[in-house]
Amino acid sequence: MSEEAAAPKKNYMKLVIIIVAALVVLGGAGFGTMLFLKKRAAAKIAAAEKAKAQEAQAQEDPGAEAAAHEGQDSEDCEDTGEKKESGGEHGGGPGGPPVMVMTRTVNLTGPRRNAFLRCELNILFCDAELGKLVSGDKPSPEKSLIQSIVLETLSGKSVEEASDSESREALRKEMKDKLNEQFKPHPPKPGEKEDPKHKKPKRPIKSVLIVDWAIQQ
Repeated sequence: MSEEAAAPKKNYMKLVIIIVAALVVLGGAGFGTMLFLKKRAAAKIAAAEKAKAQEAQAQEDPGAEAAAHEGQDSEDCEDTGEKKESGGEHGGGPGGPPVMVMTRTVNLTGPRRNAFLRCELNILFCDAELGKLVSGDKPSPEKSLIQSIVLETLSGKSVEEASDSESREALRKEMKDKLNEQFKPHPPKPGEKEDPKHKKPKRPIKSVLIVDWAIQQ
């Protein structure tokens, strides 16, 4: 067979090999994509089932939701060098963080006029001094400011927002962030030095826990 006759055959074989290799590569990519999509779908289903289970458990036992919240976003308080003390009347006991207990009822927006949210919040403090000022029964400017911030955050919400677990979680974090922004320590003025014995934590609010959450329509 001449070289001229063999050349088309060689070219044909090369073309076949290239096509087969391309099909193998495409088949492997398609299988990998399908496997990734299946895993992603399974993860979404598992997350949805977990959220439903947590919401059902929270409705049966509001304290369980509060414990879950504390484990999720509560931060270890900074060591300021001060001796840890009880938080007063509503404190968490000797050595525990001070706690401010708030119970509020607010109007909810929606198709029905008489829709209310009744909730109880426990606010935990890293700043023991601030916790003492607000956790007792005596009024104080700090206590009034916290109540105002919490009420402002809760007001104007719809029945749908109050009923949704993700929206409720976002509200809780929003309250915590607003309180930490309000009560964060100010930097020393020019020429002043910070006293290490009375150092304030950068985030004075440790956590905002939802102990009770009920919607009345």
